Amino acid sequence: MAMRRGAAVAAELSGGGADMVPLYHRIYVVLLQKLTDGSYPEGHAMPGEDELAAGFGVSRVTIRKAIERLEREGLVLRQRGRGTFPLPPRDGAHPAQNRILRDQISLAARTRVTVLEHAMARMPRRVAAALGAEPGAPALRIVRVRHDARSPISHTTCHLSADLAPLVPRRRISSLPISATLAAAGLRLARFRERITATLADTQVARHLGVDVGTALIAMTRLVEDESGRVVELLQALYRPDRYEYRVEYTAEGARDDAPWRAAITDNRG
Repeated sequence: MAMRRGAAVAAELSGGGADMVPLYHRIYVVLLQKLTDGSYPEGHAMPGEDELAAGFGVSRVTIRKAIERLEREGLVLRQRGRGTFPLPPRDGAHPAQNRILRDQISLAARTRVTVLEHAMARMPRRVAAALGAEPGAPALRIVRVRHDARSPISHTTCHLSADLAPLVPRRRISSLPISATLAAAGLRLARFRERITATLADTQVARHLGVDVGTALIAMTRLVEDESGRVVELLQALYRPDRYEYRVEYTAEGARDDAPWRAAITDNRG
């Protein structure tokens, strides 16, 4: 039974065709999520390479490559004869992309998504300007609704340049953020820029979020850049204010570029 489960997981992770993403990248993302959501608690060894290999239905070499990446990023410590141990987060220990992705992945672990649209479309002028392309150029447009057992939480529209579309086929879309899928494909994400404002729900968004037309929503626009400074993702997200909030902390010592923040799903019922 365990062998059949492992084979099924391997088939799901590997997929097929020219858009296949290396297995170890995908396993890295799954392990990162487990480190983030507490499935692998600090002070306790993670499952060994043999156990992980059997669970995922892949070779030990593949598992080792995924763990080596976690180790390079300061997320785990491997001790000969003892195992691999999660490390607590340390200021400045991880790249910026990991601090933000861990927060996004933590939220994703507690929700699921419905894909409303996954298709190539011509970029409107504002989208093209954000992605550094000509208006009317093709782009992958992904529209999703994120929800949990209680209610819808967000309606998001993601735009990716056409050359990145093979990295995000529809069958690979899960509850993970699209930026995490891009990172799993090997893109080195270096900068996240967000703008938060407010807007009113139109007819379509109101229907998907289960609110009245004209309801005030939190509107967030996120630009994700790779190490070369290229914008690789434009995300436009609309959140129900009764289900989602941003929390930002500042220190008395002065402004910091890496001031800690986190997004949170709320359970306010008032």
